[in-house]
Amino acid sequence: MNRALVYATAAFALAFSIAPSANAADAGADAGEFAYDPPGQLVDGSGKGRADDKVFVPDMRFPIESGPAFANSQVWGVGGNSGPAGSQCEERNFSYPWHDNYCETRSWDMPLCPSGTGHQGQDVRASSCEKGVHPVVAVADGTITNVGSYSVYLTTADGTRFDYLHMSNLTIKVGDTVKRGQRIGMVSNQFGGEVTTVHLHFNIRQNVEGVGQVYVPPYTSLIKAYKTLMGWDEPETKDAGTVDADLPKTEPSPVTPVTPKDEPPPPPTASEEESGCVLAPRTTTTGVPFAAVALGLSALAITRRKRKRF
Repeated sequence: MNRALVYATAAFALAFSIAPSANAADAGADAGEFAYDPPGQLVDGSGKGRADDKVFVPDMRFPIESGPAFANSQVWGVGGNSGPAGSQCEERNFSYPWHDNYCETRSWDMPLCPSGTGHQGQDVRASSCEKGVHPVVAVADGTITNVGSYSVYLTTADGTRFDYLHMSNLTIKVGDTVKRGQRIGMVSNQFGGEVTTVHLHFNIRQNVEGVGQVYVPPYTSLIKAYKTLMGWDEPETKDAGTVDADLPKTEPSPVTPVTPKDEPPPPPTASEEESGCVLAPRTTTTGVPFAAVALGLSALAITRRKRKRF
């Protein structure tokens, strides 16, 4: 067999063997593959979580417009300050199972966390690490009560407040009334003049009797909302909850704009700096298949030219 033809055959075989399948963008996006760690089970070494099965907002919408999405740690994920070395676009960051990171080690006062301090909410990645392309939506009807340097507060009629952090391309302002499912911004990496990983940080703040207005665990509410978004609803079961699961809520105060108290950004690290990364590995091809195809086409051209000479 002609040597150039051999090279062409090998190049095409390489290209098709390493190219993602047509369904790569949907990898893991079905009910059979969706999985999540139990509430309160944090990444090893990242702190002590709150094992709480209560769904604090059972009827909320998922905050990212479409799936798949991946709840996990940014700091202890691949490319994070305390995680394995690599890129924030590493495929492991865009895969199941989900990981709770409410109460993850932080210095913020958190009465419901075992240590009394911790991470105030849940970090969620969209289907890729591309910033400014994945719409974020209102999880409920309500009023925009704050727009900070990298935070937006949505407060509902019953006093529940939902916090969205790190968005770009905001479409709302303080005082706006929004409807459930309405777009309010895009998943991004805004951090008050600095940058963080591309993700949405999401908080739920409610009145808890005997404690006051506090950040409650959002993880189980997000799981339920995600299953609804993806069409994987399950039959309703009685909420297991914890000792404070059925505590009555105090009367909410009137919905008024609040002064933002954004978490000051930490010094950026190499993994947090603007990376210019495009789609995560699960949703895009790499340059390798393209190069292999080009090599194959070149080899075929050489073969044809040689055949014409004989």
